[in-house]
Amino acid sequence: MNKAKRSALEDAAYRQGVCPTRVFRVLFPVHEVEVRATTRTGRDYALIDKFIERSIDDGEFTTVRDLAKFLSLDPVLVDRAVRVLHRIGHLSSRGDQLALTSLAHESLAANTCFEIRREDRRKLYFDGFRSKPLHRRYYQDSTVFLDPSEARARAERDEFVWLTSTWQFRREALTDLEKNPDRDKFNLPLSVENPEDAQPEYVYLPLFLVRTVVRGGYVRYLAYSEAVRGQLDEELSDLCTNLPDIGFTLQNETPPVEMQEQIVRGWLERNAPPGRELFQHPDGSWQADLTPEDFGPAAQRGITDVGSFVDLRTVVVRVWCQDHEVRRRALLTRAKSLLGVFRYRPQDRADLLRMTGDQLDFPDLNDTRLRALATEAGETDLLNQLDQLDNDLQRDS
Repeated sequence: MNKAKRSALEDAAYRQGVCPTRVFRVLFPVHEVEVRATTRTGRDYALIDKFIERSIDDGEFTTVRDLAKFLSLDPVLVDRAVRVLHRIGHLSSRGDQLALTSLAHESLAANTCFEIRREDRRKLYFDGFRSKPLHRRYYQDSTVFLDPSEARARAERDEFVWLTSTWQFRREALTDLEKNPDRDKFNLPLSVENPEDAQPEYVYLPLFLVRTVVRGGYVRYLAYSEAVRGQLDEELSDLCTNLPDIGFTLQNETPPVEMQEQIVRGWLERNAPPGRELFQHPDGSWQADLTPEDFGPAAQRGITDVGSFVDLRTVVVRVWCQDHEVRRRALLTRAKSLLGVFRYRPQDRADLLRMTGDQLDFPDLNDTRLRALATEAGETDLLNQLDQLDNDLQRDS
């Protein structure tokens, strides 16, 4: 299974605490808006520039002659500095009278010489239905979005559900974003001012939508980008769950329970010996209970399949084993694969251990419990690696 798809299913089940019943690959419409704007940059004041502005602001010296006399400077030098301050938008004049602009007042208050640059061009992305801005995580890679021809080719080559939208881009969306105190989170830094949009275009974002059933039989879709593996997008999840246009499209793609059972039983018969148990949870999710022999050296299933999912296109099934030793072996194998993550993202260690423990029915897993399980299994190599990792992190801190 695709690693990004597996990460999405496992995050839904073991971090979000819901049971997946299906995963859709969808092409999600997005408004790509090219924006023209001015940008504000800041630098340290040149000494004479700061003295000139302070003299105008505090001393009310408003001509080049008065400033030169007050500062005991050559009038030619002062005139040259005044021209520069005019050019960067810090001074206005009427006749020979000088006045500070609002930009100059802001600069003096911040002790930073702000300048306005007139030409900034950037692309911003908004969802294709409600015109809500997309998180800056989608700006990290230029290949995240597909143009219509690329999207059509992907849809023909792979199993995608193409989501369509008749919603036009809301012009107010750009104004709303400019006023948003968290705008930097959506790739519009505070240094970018007065954004104006050009004609928006449609592009498409490949997403995994994990269908789940939560308390009360309520269907919820969790959205994960193919390009941002394992990271839930709360805003897109809420949109895909609550927008009828999307719900109707995906409901039409969901087979009835009888057909789901036929598909899952067919998979189980092809991939496991007779006698393995299959059942459906009240929330609609499917689980296949296999035996320890199904995860041996010559078996079809790898040990890391325990607690994970198999995607059968129209339904997903959780692979499980009741045997404690098999699940412990699966947990220790997963822990070994996470050592690199523990090294480079130590802040995620506790959460990843807890999630791995939940996945394999070792609740509240932490470092102490992991070491106890490794000792119990005679995994001295893992224990040594954990010791080395902790020593390295302590030395580097």
